[in-house]
This record gives sequence, structure tokens and C-alpha cells, in this order.
Amino acid sequence: MKEIKNFLRNLLLVVTFLSAMPLPTVAQTARVKVNGTVTSGTDGEPLIGVNVVERGTANGVVTDFNGAYELSVAADARLDFSYIGFLGAQVAITAGTTVYNVVLKEDNTALEEVVVVGYGTQKKVTVTGSIASTAGKEIASVPITNVTNSLVGRLPGLIAVNPKGEPGYDDSNILIRGKSTTGDASPLIVVDGVADRAGGFARIDPQDIESVTILKDASAAIYGSRAANGVILVQTKRGQEGRFRVVYGGNVGFSTPAVIPEMAESWQYAQLLNEIETGIYGRSERYTSEEIQKFKDGTDPLNYPNTDAFNEVIGTAMQTQHNVSLSGGTNTVRFFSSFGYQYQDNYYKKSVSNYNQYNLRSNVDITPHKNFSASVNLSARQEDRNSPRSGSESIWRSIRVKFPTQHIVYPGTDYPIAQDGTNPLSASDGSMGYQKSVSNYYNGDLSLHFDLPFITQGLSVDGGLYLDLFSYQYKNFYKQYFFYTRNEDGYAASAYGPNNASLTHEMSRSRGVTLNGRINYERRFGRAHNLKAFAAYEQYTYRYDFLNGYRENFISTSIDQLFAGDRTTASNTGTASESARMNYFGRLDYDYDGKYLFQFNWRYDGSQNFPKGKRFGFFPGVSFGWRLSEEDFWKEHLSFIENFKLRGSYGQMGNDKVDPFQYITSYTFDYSAVLGGSTPQQQTGVWQSRTPNPAITWEIATTYNLGLDAYLWNSLQFSLDFFRSERGNILATRDASLPAFSGLSLPDENFGECFSRGFETILDYTGHITKDLQFRIGGNLSYSTNRIRFIDEPSNVLEWQRRTGKPIDATWVMYRSDGIFRTLEELEDYPHLPNAGVGDVRFVDVNNDGTINGNDQVRLSETGTPEWIYGVNLGLNWRRWSLSSLWQGAGNVWTYQFFEAGTIGNFTKDFYENRWTPDTPNSRYPRTYNLDTTPTGLQNTFWLNSASYVRLKSVELSYSLPATALRNSFMENLRVYVSGYNLLTFTHLRDLDPESKSSDKYSEGADTPQTQVINFGINITF
Repeated sequence: MKEIKNFLRNLLLVVTFLSAMPLPTVAQTARVKVNGTVTSGTDGEPLIGVNVVERGTANGVVTDFNGAYELSVAADARLDFSYIGFLGAQVAITAGTTVYNVVLKEDNTALEEVVVVGYGTQKKVTVTGSIASTAGKEIASVPITNVTNSLVGRLPGLIAVNPKGEPGYDDSNILIRGKSTTGDASPLIVVDGVADRAGGFARIDPQDIESVTILKDASAAIYGSRAANGVILVQTKRGQEGRFRVVYGGNVGFSTPAVIPEMAESWQYAQLLNEIETGIYGRSERYTSEEIQKFKDGTDPLNYPNTDAFNEVIGTAMQTQHNVSLSGGTNTVRFFSSFGYQYQDNYYKKSVSNYNQYNLRSNVDITPHKNFSASVNLSARQEDRNSPRSGSESIWRSIRVKFPTQHIVYPGTDYPIAQDGTNPLSASDGSMGYQKSVSNYYNGDLSLHFDLPFITQGLSVDGGLYLDLFSYQYKNFYKQYFFYTRNEDGYAASAYGPNNASLTHEMSRSRGVTLNGRINYERRFGRAHNLKAFAAYEQYTYRYDFLNGYRENFISTSIDQLFAGDRTTASNTGTASESARMNYFGRLDYDYDGKYLFQFNWRYDGSQNFPKGKRFGFFPGVSFGWRLSEEDFWKEHLSFIENFKLRGSYGQMGNDKVDPFQYITSYTFDYSAVLGGSTPQQQTGVWQSRTPNPAITWEIATTYNLGLDAYLWNSLQFSLDFFRSERGNILATRDASLPAFSGLSLPDENFGECFSRGFETILDYTGHITKDLQFRIGGNLSYSTNRIRFIDEPSNVLEWQRRTGKPIDATWVMYRSDGIFRTLEELEDYPHLPNAGVGDVRFVDVNNDGTINGNDQVRLSETGTPEWIYGVNLGLNWRRWSLSSLWQGAGNVWTYQFFEAGTIGNFTKDFYENRWTPDTPNSRYPRTYNLDTTPTGLQNTFWLNSASYVRLKSVELSYSLPATALRNSFMENLRVYVSGYNLLTFTHLRDLDPESKSSDKYSEGADTPQTQVINFGINITF
């Protein structure tokens, strides 16, 4: 596996080196000498350094100080003129003409760029809110199938953490501007204008995405009660007027785990077990020195092996993506259609774990009349997930803890050996059973637009019907399996698991229907007054059904249907739910002569989660902007800054992400009593499950934002934002202050208070080094921090253990370490737990009472959520070669790195080589531990490490064939590329991916790590 990885890395370096080699020019027979000048279409001044290139060749010059050029070209050539900050131009050489004077128009793309906002679009130059967006082509350039894993580092303010890499389950956890509530802080996802679409956006084919935009401040208020955590807007591609085009994109990639821990060898682990026996338990050594030597020298591999479980189980996985799209249209009908397929295998050599996806999309726009248009969008996606019975995380853990002193299978056989009731090969090859799920998503949209100039100019109406369907099937087939032990007669099998097999079969489906109608008005009054407004109504209904069945004692493992199980073991259950929303919303935009900008968003939002009288809330957002660059004094003295804008915003948004119907008394129909005298039995009944809260209502987030945008020298873009969010009425329970013996379950109440603040900045520059070499460098940096002002806590909680005043994610309560007891004198002179010994971690006596106990544990301010997120985009273009990369990093983020080890499983080699021993008292780590049998294993800050990192998140090297090479083919463009993902990671951590997250002190490193990919692809336009 390592050899394959090194080969692919070296191949990528070779291809990169080859990009520096010059390309041959195309030989021409008849040639002609042409000349001319190039001037600016803005002021008529000559342009110096314009690239003038004969198309399809490397033959070219640059204009001199007078904007003049002279070049010998083929008689039938075409000339391409390009210059940073100006739109390109093309000239066809004609017989008898040798002078070609060209005027280049200034490229105002940055100023004219249109971005998606809530329920519409807006010119970026007039945006007054805090909005960030990235193009779909940037997302598609990353060689992964999950969109959520390609956004971090591209959009300032977006935090994405990818904790695991199992195919089909590798979504990143996304936050916008950090966490600002103690409850659900996930942002609202809107796809093609519709919120909470079936299927979300993680698995949308990257080739189908036009743009991704995030709303971070008052601009999100138009989404009302669900916008407090920010909004992500995803826009899919649409057809454009022009000729019919077919585009194919395909790639094949090879992936390995981004991090594989280096574990101790068998003889090292044997030494560690001896230290556990003698140092912790005071018993005799488990292994003699002769046995340890046999592990070390390999003289008896059958009885004294040295098993590298990762090398035996983990391999290189394959992934592939293919997409075919058709687009084009006339001024009456425009269309974009695509079909995509994706496949991901897992890392295990004999894996039955994989992910398959099939997706279809068709977006059609029809304009049969100048005052009427319609859009019809249809999309379908099927996701097939196949996993072993154990699950990927369980398999990864079994590899990590595998005894190196024990074989995985007996040599010369396929007989697996049990450790803690499992075996990594048996768990991954399907012999223990399987899990399969099939998810189907269907989205259908019909939207209509009517212009009403016969009533008044600028008036129009829109209407839309949006349907979301989802169906899901899941099967967990658990088969009997066998592990073996070796004896004098050969091998003895022991059965594990159920009698033959057991099966869980689940089915669910859902339906969501959104209806909206909107009245729009857009008008320019006089020379300078621009007004744009709309008011709308929207309603949403949702239905969900679920059914589950289970049976055991199957007659055969070859029949995986419920009927084949024992009827006496059958059980089933089912549930259903409904929800609905209704709201009114609108927006008013006004600007005076493009200088003074104003926007007002509002939404009157209703949610079924709250009772009458508390169900509707009003959520306003207001923002202002001043484009100083449009003032006369600015144009006179600072004309090199084409755009300079100051902006500010204030808004209120809500959060209703809680269980519904908490305002009424709820009951459960279940086993509630044991009755029957001498033959007691459980009896089904109805019992109260929760106390109601008739006053429950929204969380409210009040946001403030100040920002500026600048565009300089037609090549440098800069943006800076400062923000603050005050969160009140946070929904939480008072369980912390309720005695457990009360037996009560309380509803959520509106009593929590938090705040968050931070800043974001963007800097992007494009330029050229030589006539053939252009470059781009762009960076963004985001910082966000938060604190709890009030949360429910018992009055007797110690001050240093309280959540109030700490970050929202400050969940770690542990002993504070100040080193290791390196000598007996240190141990005797300092308070310690009764079972502490020399070499154990030393804890701080926080309350100075001379005793170490639970009162000395402290709540830490360190969290697993990054405060700093940054990204650097680098790009180089040389002739037909292109090299781009994204470096991404995170700062002030922490992880608890205590590996589950001891008699239960192996240690890392790093721990073995740097542990405390009497001969090495100043080592980095404490003495050998056995889970939590010594103080070292109790949760303490010694194992809390910085998980800050810098990553080469993605890199792509591509080459586009010249037009002359395709002249006689049926292809318009052909581009080949090689790309990589997670190729380099720089972090303080050892043997652990910095984005992995532990749920407890024993689970660190148990998640399947995210992928490292090397990918080869091709794009063809027909």
C-alpha cells in the first residue's frame, strides 16, 4: 500500500515537472507578417504588455510601450489578444490585410458579477450584507464526491470539520461563524430556492452546481425562524442560449487513509504487557526474555508473530465519477440536463463496504412570450450504501487495538482468530453479515413568471410549486460466524452471533410540498433612484412514515427476507409524523445613483413547533452601504480603487430546531406496568412521558455586522467584516438542576443566553509574470469565538466547573495535569490519588485542600470547534497548462488524544519509544498504563493536544489540447488533468487526523480517517 502511495505521489511530481517543458509550435507553410496597435477602450491609451498569440501555437509577442506589435503568422491564422483587467479579443487573418488595430474593453467582471441572495439575485457591487460565494467549477475541481468536503477554505465564515472517511457517511459538520447556541447550530440549506430539500446538498453531483453562497448576517433574515445559524444557498446549472453542447467529465482516483497510526511491534507490546503486570498489578511478567526475543527475531513466526494489522487489512481504494451533460437553447427554450454516476470503495482489502450513486437532473426554462416565462426542474438521485455488519468505525477500532503478538488468521489457512469477540478481516469481508441501504430522492419544481407592464412598468408576479419525495430501505443481516483456536488435533471452531441469522428491515418515506407566490416591483425613477421590492407568501407541508420489522433464528443464511425467520421472535414497530409552516416575507432594495445603498428584509414566520400565540414571529433585517468610489472626490484622487464600499447591517433571526408539540402533554403507549399476581406479565398502557411548556417559542439571534469591500487596479480584491451575534431565549431543558430521582422529563424552555463575535477578511490578486505566465493568489481568514451568559446549572456546582462564562462547546471537565511524577520524592511530596505511582500523570490540587478528588476537576475553555479557519488559493497558467491548489488550515482547536490500550489492545510506537521508565525518567509520556487502572487513564489535560493544522487540501494540474489538434475531430475542447486531495498535512498530532473527533476518552482514533486521493480525469466538450 505504501509503495502504491509513493508511486502515485512521484507520478504527480513527474507530471508537474513536465509542465515546465515548452510546447512545440505548429509548423506552417504559407506565412504573413502582420502588425498593429492595441489600445484601451476606456481612454484610448496604448496598452503595454498585451499578449498577442497565434491560436493553437506558442508563437506570440507582447505589445511595446506604444501598444504596437509585429508578428509572423500563418496565412489562415487567428490571433488572440489578452491582457489582465481587459476582455480578450480575437482577430481572423484575411488575405490582403496586414494591419490589425485592436481595442480592448475593460473587464468589469468583478463589478458586474451577480450573486445569489435569498429569493433572488443581486449585483455583487450593490450587496450590503455579509455574503460569500464560490463557483461550482471550484467545487468540481476537488477529487471527492461529497460537496461538504470541498467548501472549507473557500468561503470565509464557513467552518467544516470532516471527522471520518467511510464511503457514503463522510459528510463534514458545517457551522457558519462558529457555534452560537447550545442547541442545534447547523445552518439552513436552500437548493434552487427551496429550503430543506429532500437529499440536502452534500450528495449533489459537483458537475451540476453553478454556485454556493452563504448568508451570514441580516441578509439571512428573509429566512426567518430557521436562519439564526446562517443560510447556505446552492444554485444548480441552467441552460444558456447557444448551440447544442455535450460535455463529458470522468475521473478515476485512488484513495488511502490520510493518517495511519504506527503501532508497536509484537516484541515491544510484549514488553509493555510485562510492565503492566509488574508495575501496576505486582504480578509476574507475562513473557520471558526468550519469548520476547522470538517475537523480535522472527525465528518462530507461528507461535511468536509480529502482526502489522494495518498492513494486512488496509489497502488502496478506488473511486470514480462520471457525468454527461447536455445544454443549449434558443431565446424561447433553454435547457440543461445531466446524468452522473459515482462510486467509492472503502480502504479494507476484502471490503464489502462501498457507495454507489446515480443522479439525473433536467432544468428547462421556457419563454414563449416576452411577458411570460416558466421553469421546470426535475432531479432524481439514488444512493446505495453497502457496509459490513460491524460498521466501518468498529472495524477500524479492531485494527488499531489488534494484538501484534497474535495472528489475524492462522498461517496457511483462512481461519480467523478472535480478539474481544471480533476480527478485522471477518468484520470487513461480510462473513459476519451486512448492512445495506437504498435512498431515493426526487425533486420537482414548477415556477412561473409574469411581467405586467400593462398595469405599470416594472411590476411582475411569480408563483411556484416544489415537490420533494424521499424513500428509504435499510437491511441489517447478522449472520452466525466462527473463530478458531489451535490445539493438538488441529483447529477448533467456536460459533459467535445469532442462531444462523437475524434480520432488521426498515422502510421509510417522506413527502414535502412547498407553495409560494410573489409580487415584484422594479423601477428606476429619474436619473439616480433605483427601487426593487417584493412581497411573498409561502407554505410548506411535510409527512413522514416509518416501519420496522425484526426476526431471529433464520432457517438459512442464504435467505435474507423476514419470512425466513422464526415467527416467535418477530417484532415490529412503526411511526408517522406531520409538520407544516406558513410565512409572509419580503425585501426592499433602494440605491441612489449606485452610491447610497439600502436594503430591508423581513419575514413573518409561523412554525408548528410552538403553541398558538407563540407560533408566529417577526424577523427584520436592515443593511446600508456607501460606495465612496462613486463620489467625485474619490474618482479625482483615488481612481486606482475602482470600487470602495462601506456597509453595515442589523438583523434578528430565529431558531426553532426543537422537538414539536412540547407545548402539550405527551403520552407514550408502551409497557408501563407488571401485573398478574403469581404469574406477572408486562402490560401495555399509556403513561405521561413529558411535562408540557405552553410558553415555548423561538430562540432569537440579534446580529450586527460592519464591513468594507475594495477593488484596486482592476486586479486586487479586498474585503473585511466584523460581526457580533447576541443569542437569547435559547431553548434548553432544566434537567441539570432537576434531581435524577424525580423521574421527570422536562420540555425545552427559553432561558439560555450566549454571544459570539469575530471577523473575516479576503484578499485576492491576479497578475502576470511573463507574457505566457499568469498567476492568482487569494486568501481568506475567519475568526469566531463565543461565550455562554446563562445556562441551567445546579447552584452547588463548583465555580471552576460551571458552563457559564465558558465557550458553548466547553464540555471537557477533567483533572488539570502539571507533569509526571518522575521520582519517588515527587510522589511523596505532592497530593495524589491513592493508586498513583512513579511515572503517572500528576494532577493539580485546584482547591488546595491537600487531596486529589473530583472537586479538583475543572471545565476547560479549549474546544473541538476551530476558532480560526483560513484558506490560500494559488493558481498558475502557462500557455495551455494550468496548476491550482488550495491550502487550508484551522487554529485554536483541540482534541483528546488518549488511545485505548493496555491488555485490551496495542499501543502506538510513539508511546513505546517515549514512555517513562526508571531508565528514562525524563521521557515525554507517563509510564505504561492499562486503560484507567492508574490515574494516567483518568480524563486529564495531559492528553489534551492542539489539533491545529495546515493542509494541502487540493491540487490540480491540467492541460488543454490546442484547437489545431482538434480541428478535424468532433471535439471542441479536450482537457486532461491529475489532481490530489489531502496530500500533505502539517499538525502537532501524531498518529491521528486532526479533524477526527472523539465521543469519549477511549474512542480517539476509532473513526475511519478521511481520505487522501490521487485522481486522473478528462473533460471533453463535443
